[in-house]
Amino acid sequence: MKTLSEVAEEARQCVKCGTCMAQCPVYVETLEEPLVARGKLGLIEAVGAGDSEFNKRVGKILSQCLLCGTCAENCPNGIPADEIIREARSLLVKEKGLSFSKKAIFTHLLNSHHLMPLLLKGGASLQNLFLKQIPEESGLHLRFPVPMLDQRRVIPPLAHDFFLDLHSGWVHAEKETLRVGLFVGCVSNYLFPSISRSALDLFLRHGVSVFIPENQRCCGLPAYGSGDEETPRSLARKNIEAFDEDGLEKIIAPCASCASMLRLDYPLLFDESDPFRMVAVSFSSKVIDASQFLGGLLGPASGENGQHQKALRVTYHDPCHLRRKLGIFKEPRNLLKALPGLEYVEMSEANRCCGQGGSFNLANYDLSLKILGRKVQSVEESGADIVTTACSGCLLQLMDGLHQQGLKKEVRHLVEMI
Repeated sequence: MKTLSEVAEEARQCVKCGTCMAQCPVYVETLEEPLVARGKLGLIEAVGAGDSEFNKRVGKILSQCLLCGTCAENCPNGIPADEIIREARSLLVKEKGLSFSKKAIFTHLLNSHHLMPLLLKGGASLQNLFLKQIPEESGLHLRFPVPMLDQRRVIPPLAHDFFLDLHSGWVHAEKETLRVGLFVGCVSNYLFPSISRSALDLFLRHGVSVFIPENQRCCGLPAYGSGDEETPRSLARKNIEAFDEDGLEKIIAPCASCASMLRLDYPLLFDESDPFRMVAVSFSSKVIDASQFLGGLLGPASGENGQHQKALRVTYHDPCHLRRKLGIFKEPRNLLKALPGLEYVEMSEANRCCGQGGSFNLANYDLSLKILGRKVQSVEESGADIVTTACSGCLLQLMDGLHQQGLKKEVRHLVEMI
């Protein structure tokens, strides 16, 4: 972990030109100077200089950032403001500790091999007591107030059979040409097992044998983004050890956010003096997002894709972790354009953040919905029947936003569409 003086010096490189003001999804909705990137960096500078301190107000301001990277992408000086803000959150957690709720979730739930599945299995049996079905929709609403969850929120029902309970270990293709690992992720495991099942079916159909570690855990991104580095470090060790299997050429993550965490952030969790860092670097070098892997596996589109028929129209939302962090943009679109019976339409501002941002969505639900409103408008204007994306968090956010606006659009994961 960097020191306060090091993080403050990074923040000091910002010249406060204001380019980020027109780009930041949070600032565009609030018009509050402390909530734009340059405002937060100025605040970090002040803390480093001793003119301010890490207090509740500073913590609140730092938490009101999506870490979407839009500011860094558009900064003329290349300042990674989102990374600096995340580092400042880590320093805040180191000094003040995690809140009771976050500590309970990150330390005792995400990092437990048995507790989270046990609680969620119980929840799957009891969810109809606490949640009510939305007419004509697959989502659920809260029956009773729950801390940090807004009554308006649409909650997908928990799956009755979790993916890792049904599929684990080696699944061999009939004519094997490649061996990969499958990182399932929490949302696909507990809410939408069909995403991982679709990925597994696609791989097997194309001669790819798949190793699915039963003891794989959460990638750790929710905790990492909140400033907790201990929990992600522990999860990283466990996940890396779980995928320590001979012959794995790639490790595929269908969720873009998981892929970004596994590939880019895992090595950063370990100091250069830590021998495990090289193990993490080796692991991360094998990680690839599912859309990029499938783009190479399935090859370019050939022939017509059925658009001469009456086709369903599909549009695509760029997850921030996929486009800005991993630099993957063309592959999802090429895959969708190659699908028969579908007409691909590009929505306006497809790469604009949807406002999910992990815990940002929980702590700032109204602001999250305002940011999402612009995305929903783009979806509506596209005329698409189906909205697809490659991130589990974006998937949940889009489902909620379209419901709030009363739009009857189907939201599907890219892998399911393929």
